[in-house]
Amino acid sequence: MIIGINCGHTVKGTVGSGAVGYLNESDETRAVGYPLMKKLRELGHTVIDCTDDRSATVSENLRKICELANRQWLDMFLSIHFNSGGGKGCEAYTYDGTDKACAGKMLTALKNAGFTDRGIKDGSRLYVVRNTKAPACLLEVCFVDSITDSELYRRLGGDGVADILCRAIAGRVPEYEGDSNEKGELDMSQYEELKGMIEGIDRKLEKLENPMIYNYIDDNMPEWARATVEKLSSRGVLLGDGDGLKLSEDMLRMLVICDRAGVFDK
Repeated sequence: MIIGINCGHTVKGTVGSGAVGYLNESDETRAVGYPLMKKLRELGHTVIDCTDDRSATVSENLRKICELANRQWLDMFLSIHFNSGGGKGCEAYTYDGTDKACAGKMLTALKNAGFTDRGIKDGSRLYVVRNTKAPACLLEVCFVDSITDSELYRRLGGDGVADILCRAIAGRVPEYEGDSNEKGELDMSQYEELKGMIEGIDRKLEKLENPMIYNYIDDNMPEWARATVEKLSSRGVLLGDGDGLKLSEDMLRMLVICDRAGVFDK
């Protein structure tokens, strides 16, 4: 399978970093999500990391998550979250409240581990559920403000919950020899370092294989280039056709450099 996985929200301490209680949602989505990605890859599945760690706004974070998911065809998309609000247990949200993207299997597996199963709910109004092309599930593992949920989660650990979800999605987990210290698993800091390296390579490949073309002065236009493009467009220096301006990032940079050098003011 080709699976997109999002560790919900941005990292702790940033805008939109999630719920906080006995557990910190931002920390725990990553403590579950990264081991889950690793386990599924070791079973031969292709996993796309759809996590956005740092965005200036919640809306930007949600948009970037969907952009990462929609860059390729996926068999399923999973967004991992932790709940709050005085409840207890696990629940899942799908586009129309029906069982898709392994939602039912994951809830059953978490119920067997001791969590209360709150069921599959209609998530049609949730941004990442509505705007991802693949069958999508937003999973709430448990409540961060529930003592019983938090204690059960801590006993299982993020890796234990990742095992539970991996079995639900893939039917099994990778087999290791020896104890957990001999598995060759990465700790969170190593995951962050490796993730940063992979994202850097992915961005370079993406630019080489699919260079971004900016046709319009809209939300996709980089802020650093917007003023220059608006000025040149208003002066008639830049004229698009029926398909837009057709500006690459390199072209934008050249225009901005020339603008700052006063070339267009002569």
